[in-house]
Amino acid sequence: MESPPEKPKMSREVSELVPLHPNMVLSEDPFSNQSYDPNYQSEFQTAPSSPPNKGSTTELSFPLLPKLLQQPKLNVSNVFSARDAVPSHHLLKIESFSSLSKAPIEKYVSEFEAGGYKWNLSIYPNGDKNKDGQDHISMYLEMVETSSLPAGWEVNAIFNFFVFDQLRDKYVGPQDATVRRFHCVKTQWGIETFIDLKTFNNPSNGYLVSDTCSFGVEVFVVKSTSKAERLLPIKNPVTFKHAWMFDSFSRKTQEYYESDFFVGGDYIWKIVFFPNGCQLEGHKRNYNIISLALRLEPLTLPPGTKLLVHFKFRIKDQKNGNHFDRNDSKLFGFNYLRRDIIDFMSLTKFKDPQNGFLVNDTCIIEAEFEVLGFVTVE
Repeated sequence: MESPPEKPKMSREVSELVPLHPNMVLSEDPFSNQSYDPNYQSEFQTAPSSPPNKGSTTELSFPLLPKLLQQPKLNVSNVFSARDAVPSHHLLKIESFSSLSKAPIEKYVSEFEAGGYKWNLSIYPNGDKNKDGQDHISMYLEMVETSSLPAGWEVNAIFNFFVFDQLRDKYVGPQDATVRRFHCVKTQWGIETFIDLKTFNNPSNGYLVSDTCSFGVEVFVVKSTSKAERLLPIKNPVTFKHAWMFDSFSRKTQEYYESDFFVGGDYIWKIVFFPNGCQLEGHKRNYNIISLALRLEPLTLPPGTKLLVHFKFRIKDQKNGNHFDRNDSKLFGFNYLRRDIIDFMSLTKFKDPQNGFLVNDTCIIEAEFEVLGFVTVE
């Protein structure tokens, strides 16, 4: 075996593309008439991951990198990336690859844990011939022992395979950040044509040295904190109305006043009146407006349920019948039991005698609303 080529110089700032060793044999791309790009990317970073599995590690090395025949379904990068770091979750060292490739088994399966789940790394030393992987090494990641998971389970993960370049002490493989979805119908993902055997067996490439090689895998489980909402619209919503006569306006000094409880459908409500405007947190109060709000009594709301409500407030013109109203649509839930229309009307307009809104120090406030649907969190 010839002496190993010099180690390529690495840039400290950004990964650089370094040409392959002149003796590297590249496979022809079955999907084009051109050879693979004879470059590789070095010094790529390890993504934030689940804690490494202490039970699986190995030492590795790296020659200049060959191009992989890619599995189109995975849409993996055509370029091998090289790095110093050992794969975070599992490393398999094979001490007699020729014996494994001649053994009467199609694949070798290695078990490990990552991200709180159990996985199998499957290696086909002569390729997965059932999926056009002949003359290559095929690698698959399978999620196992899923019977204890709840019905409808699904796990999203980012994973990458590696082969060890023993001449350059690098772990190399396609760098892919695509999130794969594992579920009861699809428990396995992989690359049928991970690396062609001619390139792998060439001793100048460093993957197979003294009939020994190493393969690795990283699995980063993507933990989702999102929750799905389910909206059930009501086909024929019922409109509810409630009128509130508010007297002695000039003598009111509190920040807000509430009407008596009233029933609207299966729920209990109140009207809230702010004679000098409602103050939003972090904002200065505008004393030249009146504000109105609709409030839901929480005891009548089922747990985990929100209501989609269209509501309208009206101040009645007691002289001319030119009533003033404004409307809005909001969700009502335990985190937002009160919904406001802050700048409902200017105080100047409200107090103007010609408008008829305040007569004999009394105004009539009317709420009209309908529940349009229910929202639940799954």
